[in-house]
Parts: sequence; C-alpha cells; structure tokens
Amino acid sequence: MNLVMTRATAVGLSLLVAGCASPPPPQVGAWIAAGGIQPPPQGACPGVAHLDLTKVAEQRAERVAQSADPTATGFVELPASAEARIPADAVVVIRANLPSGGMYSSDVRAVVWKAADGTWSLWRQSRDYGAPPPPPPPPPHPDLSEDSPAYRAAMEERALFERTQNDPDLRWPPRTGRLLDRTARTIEAALADPCRAWDPDYFPYAQPLLRREEGRDSRLCPPDGSYYAADITEPGRARRGIGAGCINDTPTFQIISAVAYAEPEPER
Repeated sequence: MNLVMTRATAVGLSLLVAGCASPPPPQVGAWIAAGGIQPPPQGACPGVAHLDLTKVAEQRAERVAQSADPTATGFVELPASAEARIPADAVVVIRANLPSGGMYSSDVRAVVWKAADGTWSLWRQSRDYGAPPPPPPPPPHPDLSEDSPAYRAAMEERALFERTQNDPDLRWPPRTGRLLDRTARTIEAALADPCRAWDPDYFPYAQPLLRREEGRDSRLCPPDGSYYAADITEPGRARRGIGAGCINDTPTFQIISAVAYAEPEPER
C-alpha cells in the first residue's frame, strides 16, 4: 500500500512539476499522498494564484519560532457537559477558534465532525466577554420567613444566577446537534476542492506576491476582526493546525469559516 501510494505521489508530482518553474510546495505532495486528485496549476486557483508560497512557508516557520507555544493550534476541546460526543470512528473532525481581541469581544469555539455514516454534527459556543452580565435577582423580601416557599424560590434564583456567572455553559449556552445541511455541503465541497492542495496551513494577513502589484511586493487581504485558528483531522493526513489572518478565497478558509459560524438544523 505504501509503495503504491509512493508511486502515485511521485507520478502526480512529476506531472505537476512539468508545468511549473519550480517544484511544488510540500502540501501538494501531502494532498496527493492522501488520495487527493491531481490539482490544477497554482495560477488556476484564485486563493493562491499570485501568492509566493515559499515566502508564506518562511513566514510560518518564523511565526512558530517566535511563538510562546509553537504547538498551539485552534484545538477546541469538547467540554464534559457537551450533549454530543465525537465518535471514535469519526471520519473528519474540524475545530475552530476565533479568539477575542482588538475590537472583537466574542470568543467563538466550534467543533464539527463527520461520523462514519456520513452525518455531520456540531458543538458551538460564542462567549461575548464584552456584554455586561444581567443584574442579579433581588434578595428575598425581609418580611418573608426563611421557611416560606417564596423565600426558598428567591434564594434558588440567586444561587442559579451565581452558578450562571461562573459556568460558561450556563452563561453562554452552546449550540449543538446535526449540522445545517447547506453548511455540511459547503464543507464537503471545500474538502474535495483540488485547489486545496496548494493551500498553506497558515494564510497571512499580508500576502507576499509572486509579482509586484502597483509597485508592491505584498498586499493586504480583508480583516474580519479576529485571527481564524483551526485544527483538522482528516483521512490520510496527520492532525494539524490551520489558520488564516483574514478573509481569503482558499478552500481552507471556506472550511474554517463554515465551522466557526456553523449552526445546527432547526428542531422539528
């Protein structure tokens, strides 16, 4: 099996190199080795057509070297309170985190997974640290007896308020259930898009270009208030972190953003 895969990879890369001025980046080989179809030329993929992928890789290495935690990714752990659990035989697991920062006060955490039967599920929580907590309920009326139902009800309400402020799952109830069908289709299409073969795991805010544009050797892509950090496990490839500093046209960004803003199918 490894020999067959190696030959398939070698053939795919040789065909790709034949149409390129330089060897393709490592992610293309990883895509083909995992069974992905032969990707089109880099110039045919809008998200990376003008991107200098060699410089992006250098920026990624520098980012990791300067990080306080080089192994940090957008890994989101399902809390013990989550209603649904990721099955052991899940085919794909994608986790996304849009941390708060700058003008962005929400901390978005999401996990979606595809089970062996093809169904997609999700768990998603948005913690809005900028929103002030509601005022606490009033104390029991001083004329109430401690043994009275009204007194006990008032005290239980205040106790629930305190628990809510200290328990993120109570203060910001997560959304969970079967993934919205159109979102599942978006993720499936992006996962299968052969242009994803070119996608770097890290997509920078300032994009280094293959050719100068308007006198510049880089361009800025549209920001969206937060860095998109994610973590993906898929067939044929080791679990890895992926991320983007801004909105872009790559299939990888489509996957991350679809997961970050995922919603469950409405209850019937």
